[in-house]
Amino acid sequence: EARAFGELAMTPQSAALRSLFFASTALKKERGGNAQPHALHRVGILGGGLMGGGIACVTATRGGLPVRIKDINETGINHALKYSWDVLGKRVRSKRMRPAERQKQMMLISGSTDYTGFEQVDIVVEAVFEDLALKQKMVAEVEANCAPHTVFASNTSSLPIGHIAEKAQRPQQVIGLHYFSPVDKMPLVEVIPHAGTSEETIATTVALAHKQGKTAIVVGDSAGFYVNRILAPYINEAARCLLEGEPIESLDKALVDFGFPVGPITLLDEVGIDVGTKIIPVLVEALGPRFAAPAAFDAVLKDGRKGRKNGRGFYLYPSEGQQRQRRKRADTSLYTLLGVTPKAHMLPATVAQRCVMMMLNEAARCLDEGVIRSARDGDIGAVFGIGFPPFLGGPFRYMDELGAEKVVKTLDYLRQQHGEHFAPCERLQRMAQQGERFYPLGS
Repeated sequence: EARAFGELAMTPQSAALRSLFFASTALKKERGGNAQPHALHRVGILGGGLMGGGIACVTATRGGLPVRIKDINETGINHALKYSWDVLGKRVRSKRMRPAERQKQMMLISGSTDYTGFEQVDIVVEAVFEDLALKQKMVAEVEANCAPHTVFASNTSSLPIGHIAEKAQRPQQVIGLHYFSPVDKMPLVEVIPHAGTSEETIATTVALAHKQGKTAIVVGDSAGFYVNRILAPYINEAARCLLEGEPIESLDKALVDFGFPVGPITLLDEVGIDVGTKIIPVLVEALGPRFAAPAAFDAVLKDGRKGRKNGRGFYLYPSEGQQRQRRKRADTSLYTLLGVTPKAHMLPATVAQRCVMMMLNEAARCLDEGVIRSARDGDIGAVFGIGFPPFLGGPFRYMDELGAEKVVKTLDYLRQQHGEHFAPCERLQRMAQQGERFYPLGS
């Protein structure tokens, strides 16, 4: 046993997993800057949808903080309350919580259709629709109805925080706080200060994330931030493979076999096809045509497919009354819609290589542009945000394991085979020429 343990402890997988443990532990101790956070006594939530309900749940049940939810109608508030009731209900049923404790935690969450009670909140997390004018209106309303020190944190997935803060009276107190769905399960949040955000606001927002049991990384205010920016080219490449005739199940299986918890097509269904199509144009406008999704994919959204949320996506979602399939089946009508004849013809390793290399290349760009503060933050963001295989340590550890020279050669080969969007970024080319690594050897 001792010999076997010694062999396992010296594997690259062991080193990768240990690096993630130390990185996440270090992040829990960081405040995001040098300033002291403002004390947190009460939290406000704008929007009682899926995200708003999830944020309220983790704030009350993990952070122990009183939460006030504002929605335009009682239905939204009830949805948000039901989210927490259902999450706590699972704990009660598995005997991990007493019913009295559930009641006590539920009493921390209240709701209103106006700003009653918001004058006492220290931070407001906004989780309304992805509409810039609406979010700017929310900022103005919070400034009018809350205390002068109240922080406004927007849970946006694509809109620049600087634009949301443009008309604010106190822009230094506006920040991005990007959660991932489902909120009670996903461990990561991205904290996104704009150019005018104060250090105290950053520290206060990071402190809230820690209270909610989240791992927070501070990222730059640019299109897609970090996680969505590296995710988009990965999913786009899977879409290109699909249009080349590779079956949906084969694509997903290739990436699951590589080490991801779910495949890219399943992920798109879970996140929402409509959400993905909102983020892509923002990335294309800011960062160029390499982010453009295949034109044929417009047909999917025009067909009213949003994914699991409306029961129509790349996979079939039987209604509650129907017999649940043991194994999820792809919706074959999509092939007709996209004009492709499905036939498994690519090696799983080839599919995985094409998708993952796009992600690695974009991650290196993000570090070069200062979107992330360090390779460590980039690795934590990818593993905790989109399930990059933990045993590989994250995109940067994985690139160090492969070697920058090999990464560049692979990207050049894929560029010759599949197009210019695989062109290796300058940072990787420079590292390949000079034999550099993202982490010091042995760290």
